[in-house]
Amino acid sequence: MERSHEYSKGDWIVHSHYGVGKINNIEVKSISGGDTRYYRITTSDSTFWVPVDQMDSEVLRPLSTPEEIQQAIAALHRPAKQMSSNAKLRQSRIQSVRVGNAPKDIAQLIRDLRARKREKGILYSSERSALLTLKERLVQEWAIVTGTESDEIAAELDDLLDIPQTKT
Repeated sequence: MERSHEYSKGDWIVHSHYGVGKINNIEVKSISGGDTRYYRITTSDSTFWVPVDQMDSEVLRPLSTPEEIQQAIAALHRPAKQMSSNAKLRQSRIQSVRVGNAPKDIAQLIRDLRARKREKGILYSSERSALLTLKERLVQEWAIVTGTESDEIAAELDDLLDIPQTKT
């Protein structure tokens, strides 16, 4: 996924921690005796600032293209992959997907966590939290990219995840 991008007021971005947000303004802040330009980004539940010169870092990316969302949807249609029985390895995968912030990887993890929950009956607290957070992020991005209501996308995602799948 291309990371180099010039952003403007009104652009949508995806932050690996805060999720989908919109650039609402470019502001100059004086910190430590110097002026720095910041993007003011608003998500559904927060506002944060990112220095303009750090916008191409690994934690930020532009909103996905329709093709990238289609790849994520295709991943949801594929059979779930067995997750490691080792909790540390599962946490490592979750962290890697969060940092990588790619919609296809997020979709695959959501699919696999949901299958694990179906098989085991329960997920660890951190896995449940990751599943909820990543589902919300995917739904928000999918809705914005396709111009569809979030509620519709959430229902479609749940339908896809409720289909019993064969593991590979």
